[in-house]
Amino acid sequence: MAVKGQESRRRRAVHLKYVQPKGPPIIPAPRSAGSAGGRKLSERFMLAAERALGGVAPTLHLALAMVTVAVVGLGIVAFTMGIVPAVLGGLILLAIASRPK
Repeated sequence: MAVKGQESRRRRAVHLKYVQPKGPPIIPAPRSAGSAGGRKLSERFMLAAERALGGVAPTLHLALAMVTVAVVGLGIVAFTMGIVPAVLGGLILLAIASRPK
């Protein structure tokens, strides 16, 4: 609905007045991390993958993809070369992933 005539050229200015809040500002308490017991196994696995690969894989999906590739790779090594090289490779990957960033 268009307004025609003189009224369409006038604009009304709105002036807002600052009102000082009463008392000191209220800062909410920090939230707790929550209990791990309430999470499903898949959520705990994704969070562990994010913590381990947070610097390399900043998203949960990328961390899950990297963990999946590592597990499949270690499975192939275990199948072709034996369990001992696979365990050593897993320990090396764990040491690399857990080093400080």
